[in-house]
Amino acid sequence: MRYGETNNLRDMSRLQTAAATGGLLGALAASSCCMLPLLLFTLGASGPWIGMLVRLAPYQLYFIAVAVACLACGYWLLRRSSKRQCAAACSSRSARKFVSPALAAATILVVAAIAFNFLAPFLNS
Repeated sequence: MRYGETNNLRDMSRLQTAAATGGLLGALAASSCCMLPLLLFTLGASGPWIGMLVRLAPYQLYFIAVAVACLACGYWLLRRSSKRQCAAACSSRSARKFVSPALAAATILVVAAIAFNFLAPFLNS
């Protein structure tokens, strides 16, 4: 393996980790206005600071858009790197241990945040 290929694999690994982290943060932000307070109340947490999370509701669409963009980029980079053949000491394997579960968790959170918006009117009646 040449020097340039090693750096390229490291850069790909960093991009995958950044996309997965961005997807997780975007998913947490997207669910922070609606699902997070519901989860905290279910677990028994209370306080006026939970009501502050509701103020993020007008920005939920932007959070979802950023999360979907990060997830799309992360899945694309993961697919692109899996197509490449690498040596036994491939540096992207350690990143893949974080990236794949993080992308899956972020996808579940984003889908739940979107579904909650559609199901919320039915929960009130």
